[in-house]
Amino acid sequence: MNTRCTNLRGVVQAATSDEFYNLDSHPEHYVVSSGDDSSYTYQFRMDLSSPLNMYNEGQAIIDECITFDSGASPTNYTWYGIGIQLPEDAKSIEGSWQHTPAQPLKKDGYKQLYNDTAEGVAKYNFTTSADRPVIRARVNNALFWHSFVFDVTDGSSNYAEQKVYYSQKCITSRTYTSFVSPTLTVSLERLSVPSEQNSS
Repeated sequence: MNTRCTNLRGVVQAATSDEFYNLDSHPEHYVVSSGDDSSYTYQFRMDLSSPLNMYNEGQAIIDECITFDSGASPTNYTWYGIGIQLPEDAKSIEGSWQHTPAQPLKKDGYKQLYNDTAEGVAKYNFTTSADRPVIRARVNNALFWHSFVFDVTDGSSNYAEQKVYYSQKCITSRTYTSFVSPTLTVSLERLSVPSEQNSS
C-alpha cells in the first residue's frame, strides 16, 4: 500500500509503507500524547559527521584533489531534506532537533565542514510496543528511505547504533576517488521495558 509521508519541513514525498510515524510538525521541539506501562521507552539520536578519507600512509586525499566532482565542495558537505519516521504506534514523543538539515532545498541546508562531527542533531524519547523497533530516515530528499532495525533483546546492551555512508569524489594525480565519507549515525537506547517484564 502506498501512502504519503511528510518530512520535517512539510514537503510531501511518496513512500511505500504506512507503518511509520512522521515527525513532521515542530522540528525544533516536539511533544505528543503520553504512553503507558505496557510500552518500551527508547531514546533516539541522530548524529552527522564528515570524516576525511586517507591514503594508507596517513595523508588526507583531499590534499591531492585537483578537480572536484560537480556539486562537491572543497570545504563542506551539505545535509538537507532529512526526514525521520518512528514506529506507527510511537507515543510520549518528546525532543528536539536542529531544523536546518530538514530544509528541502540544498541551498538552505546544514553545511558541515569536513572532518567535523555534530552530535545530537536530532534527539527524541518515545514509547512503543515494539521490542525491535524500526526507524526510517531519508537524506537529501532521496526517493528511498533507509530502514534501521534495532534489536537489544539479547540483554548484552541497551544501546545500538547504525550508520549510512555517503561519498564525495575528486580527481587526484593518482586516481578518481572518494575524499570524504559523510556519515549519518542513528542510535537507539532502551530506557525502560513494560512493567510486566519488570515484575516477572
